[in-house]
Amino acid sequence: MPFINKIFTDEKEEYHTEEEIKSEENTQYSLLKRNVPNNGTDIALLNATAQTLQSSTAEGLSAIEKLKSNMESIAAAAEESSGAAEESLGAIKQIKYSSSSILKMSNESAKAIEKLENSILKAAQKVTESSENMLKIAHSAQEVSVVGERLIHAGKEISQTVNLITKLAKRTSLLALNAAIEATRAKEKGKSFSVMAKEIRALSSKSNNYAQEIKNVVHVIQENVKNVQTTIIETKKTVESASDEAQNNVKSMKTLVKRLIEIVRDVNHSLEEFKMLDDEIVKMQLSAETIASAAEESAGAVSEVTQTISMQATAFDQSNSAAKMLESLAKKIANDSSDEALVNDLASAAEELSSAIEEIENSMNQSMIALSQIEEAANISQDDADKNTFIAKKANEIVKKVKAAVVEINEDIKEIQTAFKGNVASIEKAGISSKENLSNTQEILSEARKIKKSIKYLKKILRKIELTIVQTAALSINGSVEAMRVGELGEGFSVVSNDIRTLAENSEQNLDEVNDIVDNLEDETEGIIESISKMQILGVQEAESLIILSSDMTHNTESIDTNVATFAKLQISLSEIETAFEQSKIAAEQTLTAAQLAHHNANESKTAAEHIQKISQTMAENVSELIEVAASLKDD
Repeated sequence: MPFINKIFTDEKEEYHTEEEIKSEENTQYSLLKRNVPNNGTDIALLNATAQTLQSSTAEGLSAIEKLKSNMESIAAAAEESSGAAEESLGAIKQIKYSSSSILKMSNESAKAIEKLENSILKAAQKVTESSENMLKIAHSAQEVSVVGERLIHAGKEISQTVNLITKLAKRTSLLALNAAIEATRAKEKGKSFSVMAKEIRALSSKSNNYAQEIKNVVHVIQENVKNVQTTIIETKKTVESASDEAQNNVKSMKTLVKRLIEIVRDVNHSLEEFKMLDDEIVKMQLSAETIASAAEESAGAVSEVTQTISMQATAFDQSNSAAKMLESLAKKIANDSSDEALVNDLASAAEELSSAIEEIENSMNQSMIALSQIEEAANISQDDADKNTFIAKKANEIVKKVKAAVVEINEDIKEIQTAFKGNVASIEKAGISSKENLSNTQEILSEARKIKKSIKYLKKILRKIELTIVQTAALSINGSVEAMRVGELGEGFSVVSNDIRTLAENSEQNLDEVNDIVDNLEDETEGIIESISKMQILGVQEAESLIILSSDMTHNTESIDTNVATFAKLQISLSEIETAFEQSKIAAEQTLTAAQLAHHNANESKTAAEHIQKISQTMAENVSELIEVAASLKDD
């Protein structure tokens, strides 16, 4: 809205000089009336009155023009004030709307953060459960690793015991050779001894071969166990790392959410100060409405004064015409005072002047009332404009303070947004890595099943060794029986048979130890397979749980994104309010300037109006004397 460009001054017309002139004319008129004989006096009075009236009407018309000019300025000021009030109301409407939006956004943000906090707490509980399960998996992996150590140790024990059996087999073979020598010495009676010795040597050879095969199987088992250990230790590390990663990220997210809550609390605290503006905004609105109403009242009063000015100008024009007619009549009557028609015209002119002056007085009284209304409206506008300027300035300071806080908070929340997304990505990565690693436990299961298969094969070989030992023991018994039958020639074979039986018994004892170890090995392997299977199922399940959780947390990330967008909108709304308050301040300043101009012009107009009233009073007095002159001439 443009400012009022009209520049006003405090200069006033020097009406007092014209009054002094008028007073001097009246004085001359009175002297003339006292000093001139009757008929001549009347004519002189008539001329003087006509001249005085012409001077008064000219002065009145000049005052009317001044009044008209002032009314135009006041009308412009009223329009300016009305426009400023309208602009101020528009700005206040924007402020109220933006304020409502800010408080709404703030409340929604607080609710969203509260919801996010609850979601994070639930997520933390899930992660804790998953982490605990993963630690169980890691513990199981550690136990599997320990069992693997026992398996390797058992393999060594088996190898050591088998070595004893091998040594016994070799000694048995040597004894069988001795038995063969004894059989040769016994000649025909030792043929059976020779056959038994040969069978014992064959059995010893088998035992030796079986023992070597056991060593090979044990070596394979140990290699498989080492593979299981290597993979299970890697799995343990991965699972523990995933557990730690998930826990750390959830802790981080909790910290971020707490920080976010603090941020929202800070914003709400800032907005509490902002809420204090509500009463001030209401005051501004009332003041703007009052200014608009005052401008409307002023415009109405200006319209009324403008109408009366038009009437007054017409009345003064009529008075001027009548005054000129009087002057003309005065000349004619001076030439022929007996002309009754001229005297009647003089009386009519006097009546016309009286009517015009009365109209001027009546309309001027109305104008004075309207001018008082204009002055009062200007005073009201000035007061309310002052109030609004002060409120707008104070409010803008608060808005700027809140806006500065929100701008700073916006940067913080963006950092939180980035960090939170990083946490979610880390949880997902930990879940995926853990799942992939635990999926590889299938290889461990394969290795464990190979161990189980090797153990079964090992047990078959052990049964074969057991059979050779039993057979060797049986042959040694038969040899002893046969030696007794032969008598003295079988004494050497009897000793060998007894030694072979002793070796067979020792081998059987060692074999029993190996069988016990292998049975335990088999049980341990079954335990490994069962543990790994459970680890795989539980681990994959928990890894998938982390992946699903990270997906759920992505929605929480979207919630933070929404908060980021909300605070950005909050910043925009505060900028809009800041602009609106600035507009209100400018509008109030425009209103103040317009009100001051209107007040100044109203004062000038009242001075002009008072002068016109005095002129009309003087003219009324002159017309009253004019009527007396007309009556006097008529009587003559």
